[in-house]
Amino acid sequence: MFIGVDVGGTHMRAALVDARQTVLASRKVATQAELGPEQVSRRLAELCRELMRTAGDKGGHVSAIGLGVAGRIDPAQGRVLFSPNLSTMNGCPFAFELREQTRVPVYMENDANVFGLGEQWLRSERGPDNWLGVTLGTGVGGCLILGGRLWSGDHLGFSAEIGHTIVDPAGPECLCGLRGCLEAHSSARALVQGVAAHIARGDLTDGPLFELFSAGMLTAEAVYQSAKQGNALALKLFERMGWALGLAIGNAFSLLGIGRAIIGGGVSAGWDLFIDPLHKSLREHCSMLGPEEMIVMLSERPNEAALLGAARLAQLMAGVEE
Repeated sequence: MFIGVDVGGTHMRAALVDARQTVLASRKVATQAELGPEQVSRRLAELCRELMRTAGDKGGHVSAIGLGVAGRIDPAQGRVLFSPNLSTMNGCPFAFELREQTRVPVYMENDANVFGLGEQWLRSERGPDNWLGVTLGTGVGGCLILGGRLWSGDHLGFSAEIGHTIVDPAGPECLCGLRGCLEAHSSARALVQGVAAHIARGDLTDGPLFELFSAGMLTAEAVYQSAKQGNALALKLFERMGWALGLAIGNAFSLLGIGRAIIGGGVSAGWDLFIDPLHKSLREHCSMLGPEEMIVMLSERPNEAALLGAARLAQLMAGVEE
């Protein structure tokens, strides 16, 4: 058995997975990165030890742990180099500390890359060889599968970071320090900050979104529910999300000579609200391919693909046969 871990800006999730892609048990807690790396590492280790006990109860054992973390990372040292959504973890030897606390081999990758590994594992017998992965969560991640394998570029600790490509140089500020990144338009944080920006300008002075924001309780889920109820601002924010995604994905298709993308992550639950604006934007911003040649798909298991991919990373790196 293997443990797959997905550390995002909002939540840490861990799952016990066997070699047949079965999730045997899973756990989720708030990341609370503001508490500092020691607290985050300690709580993550507790999650993993709990799953290790579960493995023992099932008559098995955990051979390795795969760790997906948002941002630029150094897999060899198991260290977070730069993470806009987990800035307190910058410089933290996350994988090393988890290994010390669990006494199990730990292998680390970018969280969007493990999403790619998970999707490819799920689609191994029937999936496309070349595709772009986009993960929508607290931020926006990206991965590339080329020739059926995860593409790592020049091994700089990041690749396919579509979330930090610019779609509007005059757009909202991104946590990475630039303006107009895809992440500043199409993430959970972007939905909440979009409401905040309208309140700051005096464009929104009452209503459910205003009240939730004023109480410090506004979430991307609340924006989604408001959009489903016909709230004009919420609908506009999801339209902006689709526009930005279509522009960025269309540029990637033109650059790479591919025509398929798979979208996952928690915010992909808003698919019904952003997919039509996304398709419209694709048609407007990609002249190299016809509409029928550009395929954007929702992940088969949007909330589990990254966990499966992290477990798959552990299996591959540990050299354990299926």
